[in-house]
Amino acid sequence: MDESFIDRKYRLHLFQYLDKSPEFIGTAYKPKWHLECPMCGAKKATMVWCPDLSTYKFFCSKTNRRACGISCQFPVLLKVWNPPLYLMYLDEREAEGTAGAGWNVPKASTMYPNRRVQSPLGWHRCQVQDQPRSAPEQGSTDPS
Repeated sequence: MDESFIDRKYRLHLFQYLDKSPEFIGTAYKPKWHLECPMCGAKKATMVWCPDLSTYKFFCSKTNRRACGISCQFPVLLKVWNPPLYLMYLDEREAEGTAGAGWNVPKASTMYPNRRVQSPLGWHRCQVQDQPRSAPEQGSTDPS
C-alpha cells in the first residue's frame, strides 16, 4: 500500500469527526474500513484501498432507503463533505507535486487563481484550560 502522508492525515481527520470510530477489517495490503457515512449517517459505509488509483474508494450503504448511496474516491468525498478542508488538501497536494495532470486531483492554483492559500492542517489539537475564566473582581483596574 502506498498511501501518501497527506491522504493519511486527511483520512484520520475525517475519522475524528465520525460519531463511531471506524472498524479496520482489511489486511496490510488491502486496507478496508467499515464506518458510518459522513454525509447521511448510514452505518454500513466502506472505504477500500484501490492500488491502481493510489487512493481510497468510498461506498455508502445502499441497503437502507435513507442512505445516500454515494460512491466516490477519497478526494471527492472530502470535496462533498467539507469544501474548505478539500481546498487545504488540494494546496498540500499541489505543494507536494501530486496534483494536476496525471493525478487524481486538480491544482488548486488553476481552479481558484485569486484564492489566498491557507496554512496546512496541523496535527495539534486545541488546548482547553482546566479552569474556566472568572470575571474580574469589582473595583479591579486590571484589564485581564
